[in-house]
Amino acid sequence: MKPRSILVLLLVLAGASVCVRLGFWQISRWHEKQSLNAALRGALAAPPLVIRGATPPLDSVRGRRVEARGRFDESRQVLLAGRASEGSPGVDVVTPLLIAGGSGAVLVDRGWLYAPDAATARPQDFPEPGERLVVGVAEPLRRGAGGTPIRLLRADSARPTARYSARWLDLDSLAGRFPYPLASYMLRQLPGAGVPAKPFRRAPRPLDEMMHVSYAVQWFLFAAIMLGGSAALARSRRRGRGMVVLRRET
Repeated sequence: MKPRSILVLLLVLAGASVCVRLGFWQISRWHEKQSLNAALRGALAAPPLVIRGATPPLDSVRGRRVEARGRFDESRQVLLAGRASEGSPGVDVVTPLLIAGGSGAVLVDRGWLYAPDAATARPQDFPEPGERLVVGVAEPLRRGAGGTPIRLLRADSARPTARYSARWLDLDSLAGRFPYPLASYMLRQLPGAGVPAKPFRRAPRPLDEMMHVSYAVQWFLFAAIMLGGSAALARSRRRGRGMVVLRRET
């Protein structure tokens, strides 16, 4: 075999190996998402963990359904910009819940509001006064990522309020803007009986599993095409050379 043919063969084998490896990586991602979705289904079906007084640590509530009772501090709210719903621009309204019987608060994503600019809205038009019972899924807050820019929106002149706009919640960036300690996680409030229609609460959606199956099939097909196409090309060239030799002999 000529050196050039050996080099081409090695390149084809290397390319096919990479495609196969990527195919198996997609399969591993598929299994990973299956596990995450199973954990989500289990968390939503399990009885909620009840918070009384002090907020428990993150490790004990991460990904679980949590029940907390307290009062919303609607004088300080964060609008998470760039949150679309069914193709419409909007924001998520995050409000601290002052835990009954405790001295701290946990941030609660109260749901989605329409916003033409995907940044500003009026959560004060949808107050939730008095003691509230919140059931939501606990999600960890970002921390120590260099800080997240938080923009102070125009305050309501009728009463001392502060509305902030941010893309993501970062605990280090938020801590100095609240006069009480915040839990290291947020509750994404679930829809249910007694929950107001607005802001619009959304149940956590399962992750898309089948996309990784289709990607894996594509990578395996690429590998098969590279190997099969190269083999077919090599056979056609050998046949062509054989026909040339026969012609010369005749």
